[in-house]
Amino acid sequence: MRAKSAALALVALTRVALAQAQEREEAEDVTVRGSRAGGFVSEATEGEAARELTDAATLVEAMPGVHVRRQGADDGFATLSIRGSSSSQVNVLLAGVPMSGASDPSVDLGSMPLWPGARARVYRSFAPASLGQGSLGGTLVLDLPTSRMMERSEVWSAVGSFGAARLRAGDVRDLGGGAQLITALAAARADDDFSYANPLHQPPSLDPRETLTRDNSQHASASGLVGLVLPFALTGGRHGSLRITTIAQARQQHLPGTIFTLTPRQTLNMNRELMSLEATLGAGDGAVFSRLWSKREARAFVDGEATGAGAALADTTIVGAGVAAGWRGRPSSKIRVEAVVDAKAERFAPGRYVGPSPTAGATRTAVGSGVDASWDVRPSLSLSASGRVDAWHDASVDAAIAPATEVRPSAHVGAEVHLPSVAVGAHAGVLARPPNFAERFGTSGGALASPELQTESASTFDLGARWAGRAGRLRVSAEAVAFASWARELITYVLVSARGVPKAVNIGEARILGLEASLAAQLGGARLRASYTGLSTANLSACSATLCPSLPGRPARDLSADVSYALGPVTVRYGVDALAGMMADAAATIDVPARVLQSAGLRVGLGRFAVVALDVRNLFDVRTGEYAQGFNGTVATYPIGDALAFPLPGRSALASLRVTGP
Repeated sequence: MRAKSAALALVALTRVALAQAQEREEAEDVTVRGSRAGGFVSEATEGEAARELTDAATLVEAMPGVHVRRQGADDGFATLSIRGSSSSQVNVLLAGVPMSGASDPSVDLGSMPLWPGARARVYRSFAPASLGQGSLGGTLVLDLPTSRMMERSEVWSAVGSFGAARLRAGDVRDLGGGAQLITALAAARADDDFSYANPLHQPPSLDPRETLTRDNSQHASASGLVGLVLPFALTGGRHGSLRITTIAQARQQHLPGTIFTLTPRQTLNMNRELMSLEATLGAGDGAVFSRLWSKREARAFVDGEATGAGAALADTTIVGAGVAAGWRGRPSSKIRVEAVVDAKAERFAPGRYVGPSPTAGATRTAVGSGVDASWDVRPSLSLSASGRVDAWHDASVDAAIAPATEVRPSAHVGAEVHLPSVAVGAHAGVLARPPNFAERFGTSGGALASPELQTESASTFDLGARWAGRAGRLRVSAEAVAFASWARELITYVLVSARGVPKAVNIGEARILGLEASLAAQLGGARLRASYTGLSTANLSACSATLCPSLPGRPARDLSADVSYALGPVTVRYGVDALAGMMADAAATIDVPARVLQSAGLRVGLGRFAVVALDVRNLFDVRTGEYAQGFNGTVATYPIGDALAFPLPGRSALASLRVTGP
């Protein structure tokens, strides 16, 4: 009797899952719609990815044109490169608040919180002027759970290898009268004590297969979000809404160092708070809007074994605030316009310091104005244009460093031709990025000051097409884009003095050429998702008679693909991540070996409201690769990694449970 009941229950679950799959299949639209005349954009939503997501880095790493560079396991330090840019050239916004800027140049994606329903948009070519000052390397926008969601609650929890434990919970509640309350919580911890190959054999060992356990790499973090949406009405029948968002986060990250220089007693403690208030009010054929934001981030670096040039203690605080106001709407049925004026101020304030060379405080104030416009010339043709003018003023507490003021324009234009199944788009523009505080004023016990640095700029072009079609039950969509960028006064670090201290300099010119492609296909319960990025980079200012060295840290070929099959409530997945052609040093003499990492996953639906999953990464436990060093053919075996001296973990597993309620 029990067996019969279980069988009937399984049949019922299977029918429900098949019905839901059919609904999703019928709801998916294969017609290319919407204008991308402003630029190529990739999007991803938490809960809809083929793989289980652990942090903000895993949310975006499968996108075309995107490369995530990790210095350890998931939730560890990770930076983002878009189309071969450096991490400091990528603009990152969270809830409309700029997280990157003068005082916080490279955002650690491992420290960015991720909640149920969170969405990521990556502007690979040009971002709208309304988002603020542009950047040379694209823009990542992390959006919070939307207020347009129906009432629902969701909890995702997971445990896994290396002591990993993760939790995400979110809730959307209707307060009546159109008001909504959005709350979310995220927490994570891990020991990250994975083993890696020991190429230095220290302590001495005769075993060439010797491994060491990654020490002092654990982390713990917690964050919370509260969002409130309040509609209002003014006399005369004008309606609007006010959205208030607050986020608080705390994180402790232990710093294990490289395989060459272990740092068993270094830690970085961080707490971050931000608030955003945005009001929108209907006005004519559009709406006026205003945004006010503020953020604060406190960091405490502690090194229990600091000697010589290193700091034993360094407390710093980053504060920023900004305001924006503008109008968006349709002056006519075929024209859309958004105009904005914004201003912001940032302050880097050193606190307690124990060490030989403290860093002075610094401030930046900036104002800007921009316009985005698009014109649907005809149903098959869209045009766009965007322009901004930005002015900023940098000042250092160090009286020996003169203040600097600069004004820079940026702009781009685009066009897209729409056919029933194909859209072809092209874009061209110029961008600029001023040096940040670390580059211009140096860091405590680290980089030297370079107050004379010039603003770097680039001219960028791209041309691509999107296609979608159907043949019976087979549906396919694809995108292919070719792009080119020429940078001037590119900012990079070089080693100076006998001690090899880093100093930021302008190196003249660099070139980046590339191709990015994505493919999605579905036939019944079978799905394929793949993205590929190919790069050819050159440091034009360092060319010899026969060779121009490539830029370090940019893979020439980067592939991410997943194949899955769903049968009733069960879905199985196989994935592959392949990387090749990346150089580890600025002289392009150390070639990081090609690697192919495979993964697998299993998901089982338990009715309509629960899903259990198991994801295994680096399925075949690949840990080492052979590095060719210089031009003499010398080969050395090192741990695999995105950077030569930071190993990545071997095989790992993550088991998770997602529960969704009405």
